[in-house]
Amino acid sequence: MTKRIKTGGRDKGTPNKITAEIRDAYKDLIEKNLSNIDTWLQETAKNHPDKALIFLVRLSDFVIPKLQNIEFTSDLERLTDEQLDYIINELKENVK
Repeated sequence: MTKRIKTGGRDKGTPNKITAEIRDAYKDLIEKNLSNIDTWLQETAKNHPDKALIFLVRLSDFVIPKLQNIEFTSDLERLTDEQLDYIINELKENVK
């Protein structure tokens, strides 16, 4: 299979302009309504505490980064005893 050559579009890593504009607009909307959000949450909680909690959890998605699962795999069996000793000593030094 031949490797394709990129002939147009954005360079790799360049953010999408429209997406950036939408994020900025959403950020401005939230910043302009910060004082209202507390009021909305309290008013909603009076009659529907479950909906207020859902609102709070959904809003937290924009403030608290989500954790991602990572998988670590290693081929320690392929390392020599000297290489393993070196790694262990380096780890010990970094802990001190």
